[in-house]
Formats: sequence, C-alpha cells, structure tokens
Amino acid sequence: MLGMTLRFEGALVRAGRPDLLDARIETGADGRIRSLEALPAGTAPRRVLVPGFANGHSHAGMAALRGLGDGLPLLEWLEVVMAAESLLTEDDVLWSLRLALAEMIRGGTTAVADAFFWNERLVEAAVEAGIRIAPGVAVFGPEGVPYAAAGGQPLDGQIAMAERIGEAFRGHPLVRPTYGVHAVYTSGPEVFARVAEHAAGNGMGVQVHLSESPTEVAEALAARGETPVQTAARTGLLTPSTIVAHAVHTTDDDLALIAASGASVVHNPGSNLKLGSGIARVTRMREAGIRVALGTDGPASNDALDPLRELRLALQLQRGSLERADALSVDDALAMLTVNGYEALGFEPTALEPGDPADLVAVSADSVHAEPFHSPAGYLGWVATGADVTDVVVAGRPLLRDGELLTLDEERIRFEVARIAARLR
Repeated sequence: MLGMTLRFEGALVRAGRPDLLDARIETGADGRIRSLEALPAGTAPRRVLVPGFANGHSHAGMAALRGLGDGLPLLEWLEVVMAAESLLTEDDVLWSLRLALAEMIRGGTTAVADAFFWNERLVEAAVEAGIRIAPGVAVFGPEGVPYAAAGGQPLDGQIAMAERIGEAFRGHPLVRPTYGVHAVYTSGPEVFARVAEHAAGNGMGVQVHLSESPTEVAEALAARGETPVQTAARTGLLTPSTIVAHAVHTTDDDLALIAASGASVVHNPGSNLKLGSGIARVTRMREAGIRVALGTDGPASNDALDPLRELRLALQLQRGSLERADALSVDDALAMLTVNGYEALGFEPTALEPGDPADLVAVSADSVHAEPFHSPAGYLGWVATGADVTDVVVAGRPLLRDGELLTLDEERIRFEVARIAARLR
C-alpha cells in the first residue's frame, strides 16, 4: 500500500489556523500532501481531519505490566514495576511494544518518544508498524543491570546500545534515536554529564525524567543542594534536543533554565494524576517561552494511551487549577499535541498543506455525542476520544483505514500478551 494516493474529506482543524469546515486532502506517492482544497459547504462527511498526534513521552515496553502498583506513589510504584520489568524477556518486550503501538495507532498517534529497553530488533518492529519513533535506550547508573532477562547491559553497554541504534538508523525518515537517561535519582549527575558529552559529540537527542514528584526534588536538594533541573543544566544535559518529561515540581528558576536551553517539556497529565504526583504549571511554562508537548507516559502508569484524553485533561487541569477558563485554549492544547510534539521529537511538523508530510488522522463525528456539530475544534477538545479515530496515515502510508489496523496483527498480539501476563502472575 506504499506509494498510493489517499483522499480524505471532512472538517480540517489545525493549530493556529481557522477551521476549514469542508475540505478535501490528497496524499502523494512521495509521502507528502499533494493537494488541499475547500469544498462547497455541507458536502464533506461528518468527520474531522487533523495533523498526526505526537506522544511526547511513553514506555511502550511496559504494556504487559498495565495496572501493576495501583494506589502507590511514584517511587514505591517504581519499585513494584522495576521488579516486574526484570522478569521480561526480549520477546516479552517485543509483544508489549506491539500492544502499545496498536493502541497508540488506534488512538491517532503518529509519532512517539519512548524510553525503555531498546535494541535494533525492537526499533525495526516499530518501523514495521509504520509509526515515527524516537527510541530512548534507558540509561541508568553504574550499579545493577536493568532488564536483565531481556538482555540488558551495565552502564557502558546501555550507552553503547544507544549509539549503535543511532548509527544503524541515522537518517531514517521514521526514527530519531536518543539516550533515555532515566532520572537523577537512578542515574546520577555523573551519568548526566557523561551522556551530555556523548550527545554533544554525535548530535543524538536525550530524554530524561525531571522533577516528577515532590520527593524527588526534596531528595535532590538534600543530597546536592540543587533541584533535578539545576543538575541537568549544570551537567550540560539540557539542550534544544532534550525532552524533559514531567517537570511537575519546578521553580521559576528551573523554568528559566529550561527555556534558556531550548529543551522541550512533555506534560503527562493522566500519569501525574494517577500517581498523585501533582499538576504541572503548563501555563507558566508557556509564558516562560518553553515548548510544551503532550504525552501519555507508559501504559503501566496511565494506563491508557489515548492522546485525545490527555488533550482534554491538560485543558481541564490548567483551567481548573488556575480558576480561569482562558488558561489554556483548545487551539494551544492541539498545538502541544501536534506541532510542538513533532518539533520536540525532531520530526518535521505538518499543517497538511501541499508539500507537508502526509501524517494525518481522521476522527469520526458521526455519532450522538457529536451533535450538534457547531465546532470541529471544540469536538476534538471536549468530546472525541481515541475510539472515534477511523484513519491514521504516516508519511502517506495508511496504518489504520476505516477502523481496520493494517500494520499489526491484533489477535496475535493479544494472545501473546495474555500469555506473558499469565506467566508474570
């Protein structure tokens, strides 16, 4: 199905632009948009066409662990989950990855930054599924070997694997390899500095958890007299190619450091709420000039991988916590989910104009919960869910067509993951 021309009609919604209520989009064989034209009013089907959704932070290999540790705060939850992760084989991670990718694609995700256990085989599996991916090889500290049953390596091996993937997929249109530095409390300042030096030399990006919980920040201040963000800045880890996950408990000085570095922050509202980590100051981040994207976090900490759910949570949290209905607009939240996410991951964003990448999502509005259909953008922001997504296209290739997943075998995936879950129990 590669190289084919696809045609979609519906209401076109893009961040920063007025809605086009009736439009036709055609993709070209080169993986880009061939044409965009307005249609006579009332002639397009009842659906919304929107640029692809970028999930700025996830851990897809944890899908087989969904639901573990519910009710525990972050650091205690991590103990439970990391114990279970140590039992996962490489095949387990592969099927968990495929399960998460199937769920993401069905929800409209076309690009994802994912930090976990990665090797060339796993990256190839993501490429086969057709999604754009920034794989972040998990980098921990010098003590212990994470993901031992899957073939995990000590620290030197973790860094070497990230760089091996970087070389193997250099220039690949769907892959942006990164270092997945875990956090200051697991990796430490020395690892931060070491990875920063490597990344400066080879141009790879970095993903890192920073200031996710109040305990993390308190322990960092007690140990070093500086916040996790300050440690990342001091060691050179914050650059324009860095994705900072969470940043929930940040000071204004922290935000100034992130803004000055050009790094992006990924807001993960669902995960932060489930784990009781708090509410990130997204409005303040945006005022500070920080590029903010949206993420789901892993399928064991959310537990859903629905980007439209995160869009709605982001809107509700900022408006509710600040008691301001204008704290975050639907348009701004959509920018976080589309163009900001693509830029954070290092991919060319699309506005679905001729010549842009053909990364497109079609969302059905032909249901009782879409009535009346006054505002396509409002429908996306406040009503639609991943279950309403009918079509997903990445680089001109259809991954989901009329509700049928084309690049993954869902029945086999569900069978394999059920087998893994039974063994872990």
